[in-house]
Amino acid sequence: MFVIIIFALLLGYSNAKGLTVSFKNTIESYAPQQPQLVWQIKSNDTCQSITLSYPNNFEHTCYIESVKADTIQCQLPLPYLKRGRYLLKPIKIASNYPFGLVNVWSYIQPSHAVYVYPSIIKTPNYKQLSQITANDDGNEKHQGDDEFESLITHLPEMGLQRISWKHYAKTQQLLVKQFSDFKSADTQFDFNLMTGDTEQRLGQLCYLVCQAFESDINYSLNLPNKVIENGSGKLHQQRCLQALSSVGTDYE
Repeated sequence: MFVIIIFALLLGYSNAKGLTVSFKNTIESYAPQQPQLVWQIKSNDTCQSITLSYPNNFEHTCYIESVKADTIQCQLPLPYLKRGRYLLKPIKIASNYPFGLVNVWSYIQPSHAVYVYPSIIKTPNYKQLSQITANDDGNEKHQGDDEFESLITHLPEMGLQRISWKHYAKTQQLLVKQFSDFKSADTQFDFNLMTGDTEQRLGQLCYLVCQAFESDINYSLNLPNKVIENGSGKLHQQRCLQALSSVGTDYE
């Protein structure tokens, strides 16, 4: 029996030797969905029975039967369902090859944090998605619209595309239509203008941020503990969602 155990130890060590496990990125989620960690795994030789696990999360592990020379990806779910920002704990990489008699393991500590965003709550505050201004006639203009504003004198460098030929027929003057683009106007999403308790307000703001991203609207975010300046795009959305996740919570 002793010889078998020694033999199993040698096989277990040689099986895990050359295994490379590297952290790729996090897949953040909206409560109550679990976030996930994405790992890249490869081995110089065939490596069998690899398990990645998170502390106190034995129900959700990532098991890989065999790793060869090709790089494979593994998604490890995390046990976080509530909104918040979570510092990652050490990840255990283990193998019980062969026979399950021995267990070879190591730990890796990612330096990243993972976010669980607020649950998306559809809000009746649709008007916050458009910045409304008024023209001289009192008519409303909505953010993102290209509105006719005035006629100006045509200059040689302007070309002929924007000339108002209707006005030329009446006045014999070359006039050019000028438009105003209101897409750059500021829209502010304010925690204090939402309704309900803290989680409901954060969920409504989460909805507005996602809608603004889909509509390519510039917006700022006003929270009890932080103000995010006007911006747009994917990185701006991520920054806002992470700020929403961190409102009133302790770092874990």
